[in-house]
Parts: sequence; C-alpha cells; structure tokens
Amino acid sequence: MKRTTWWSLRRWTNGQCWWAFAVLLFAGSAHAQSGSELRLGVLQVSSAEGTASAVSLGFLGVELERRTSIRADHRAAQVPLDAQRLMDFPLLVLATRSMLPELTAKQVGILSSWMSVGGMLLVDWQGGGGEIERFRVALESWVHALFPGATLVRIPKASVLYRSFYRVAEATGRLHLVEDLFGVQIGERWVMVVSFNDMLSTVHRRSDGRFSQDVLPGGEAQREQAIRLMVNLVVYALCLDYKDDRLHLDYLKSRRKWRLPDPTSP
Repeated sequence: MKRTTWWSLRRWTNGQCWWAFAVLLFAGSAHAQSGSELRLGVLQVSSAEGTASAVSLGFLGVELERRTSIRADHRAAQVPLDAQRLMDFPLLVLATRSMLPELTAKQVGILSSWMSVGGMLLVDWQGGGGEIERFRVALESWVHALFPGATLVRIPKASVLYRSFYRVAEATGRLHLVEDLFGVQIGERWVMVVSFNDMLSTVHRRSDGRFSQDVLPGGEAQREQAIRLMVNLVVYALCLDYKDDRLHLDYLKSRRKWRLPDPTSP
C-alpha cells in the first residue's frame, strides 16, 4: 500500500478521529483494510545517535501494529534538522544522550513552521540523572528560538496525552527519574513533548526478540507503562484533541468505569 503523507493523516475532524479510535479500540492488532501506513521519523542531531534511535523507533512501529490498528512502517526514517522532509511526518522523535547544538536560522524556520502547521516533536532524554538539568537548559534555548515567549511546562496528569489510547498514570521509561512529561503548548495543542526517562530504549529488542535494555527500578511493569505512553503520544500526534470529544469521553466512562482526574488536583 502506498504510504500517504501526514497532510492527509492530520486532516481528520473530531468525528473522524472518534471513528478512528473506535476502530483502534475494538480491532486490536488487526489491520484496517483502508488504512494508511504511518512512518515514524527520528530527528537526527548526530549520525550515531540518529541511527540507533531509528532502530528503536522501528520497534515502536511493531508495538503500534501489535496493539492498535495503525499500520506502521517498521523502518523509521532519519531526518536531518534542516531537511524539508519534516513535512512528511506528523511526529518526530529526538532521542539523545548528548547536549543539543545551537539551532541555525534555517533550522529554526523549518522546525517552527513544521510544528505550527501540525507537527509534534517528542524529545526523549537518554542520558540519565546527572545531566538532566544541563539538558533542560539547553532545550529551553531551543524552545525560546522556536517560539519566542514560550517555555517548557509540566504537562498535567489530566492532559489528553495520558489517555489518548491507554489510561496511563505517570510518565516513565527505561529509568524512572521524573514522573511527569514536560512540553510546549501552542494554543490547545502540545507541539513539543519531553520525557527525561529514556522511553524509547524500552522497546529496543535483540536479534533473538528479547528486550535489550533492563528497566529500573520497576522492571517489566514499568516497561509496559512506558510503551503505553508512547502509543498514546503517537495516537495524539495523529488525532490531536479527539479524546476531549464529549461523546467519546462519555462512552469510555460507561465502558471502562474509570473516572477522569480532577484537573484542579495537584
């Protein structure tokens, strides 16, 4: 099947996204007959990290097909910072253990334009606890360049990101260093989402099919939560705010018997 670009994937109305979610919810891993194949992409800061991250992101494509009816290419693309190819992707992942380079004017223009028209950047810090604050400061400089006046903020647990497909209580990854996602919101849309827990490494597998990375401290239960959260982020990037649709929320509450979190609670 010919892969469509994100332009066609993104132009779903709330009603269409509600229908798409119904397919995802009830069809499980079965392929939708008329679906489009999604290709995930790695925003490439350095060639070494870009290659490794693309392999891991391919395994996320496998998890998407296993858990939902999203048809996903198992070969993630590597997309340079200044490539116009960004416009082919609804979601790009920047997974790194290195400090971020300063953006050029051309890179700022391309990245900000892509986010402004619907792209979402998932930043996944893989460098552990010692350099988190230094990395956050470097990332803030990107945010200020891309969206003057914006800043990274803590994403509340009541956010649609925690319930766009699975119900997830907190952010986690290969490590459990920070219990929250952070991000940049433009209007009502999260255009950048940041994890400091190395989520992407939780899906990487060895040649024998076993997961290649240990997950600490929570083991396989923690891995499962990290994978569920990544699935949520992909679904959100495709459908945006469809989970705030009133009919959709009423349906889920009646079927799954769960209660929405109080947005006023800490």
